[in-house]
Amino acid sequence: MQLYFVLKSPARAENVGAAARAMKTMGFDQMRLVNSRVHEQDKAHWVAHGAQEILDNAEYFAELAPALADMDLVIATTARERGRYRYYLTPQQAITQVNNKKVQKVALLFGCEESGLSNEDLALADIISYLPLKVSYPSLNLGQAIMLYAYEFSQGVHEPAIADKAEAVADNETLGSNKQLRVLQQKTAQLFDKIGVGQQEKLAGWVSDRLPMLEQRDLNLLHLLLKDLDRALSEHKGG
Repeated sequence: MQLYFVLKSPARAENVGAAARAMKTMGFDQMRLVNSRVHEQDKAHWVAHGAQEILDNAEYFAELAPALADMDLVIATTARERGRYRYYLTPQQAITQVNNKKVQKVALLFGCEESGLSNEDLALADIISYLPLKVSYPSLNLGQAIMLYAYEFSQGVHEPAIADKAEAVADNETLGSNKQLRVLQQKTAQLFDKIGVGQQEKLAGWVSDRLPMLEQRDLNLLHLLLKDLDRALSEHKGG
């Protein structure tokens, strides 16, 4: 599994430099920046202190969606609830979700220091995570938050066994890529469109939020169930 740290619109070069140093300390080296090039500033390189190669190799994206397009699982970080109710997982709980799935590329998404992530940004994530602090103020800065997440993921994420790796390869060949969760999300949305959600909008939102929480075996079963439901609906309308 490869972990990507995706920073959306970071404002301070020093924070990005601190993030790079934290990442290297914990064994990670994949950074992506969205709508900001502060990692190119001298201040970022000064603070990085030995982790400048992470800044030099960081990928830049003008918008968030393309920066997440090739990810198998996206975990957004936030300090407070936004919009409608959703599950908020601690880093340890988020790690459990990663370990329960056959994913190759996982993104940890962080927002701007001043404003965090918008509701539109959070909508692109599969899981939302937060750091359970003892007090709400003073809050952590970007570099500190990334250090804590990097530490937790370096300790908690495990490599799959050889048999699990072989099974993951088989799953990839079946779906064409390791994007089963994305396929299920799309099929679920199409199913609700077919039956007409109406007053069941909350149910559709509930299902969408909890799909990423399912273990791999349950995702496989749901994939088959949705296929059967879609076939039954088509036959019913045709009849």
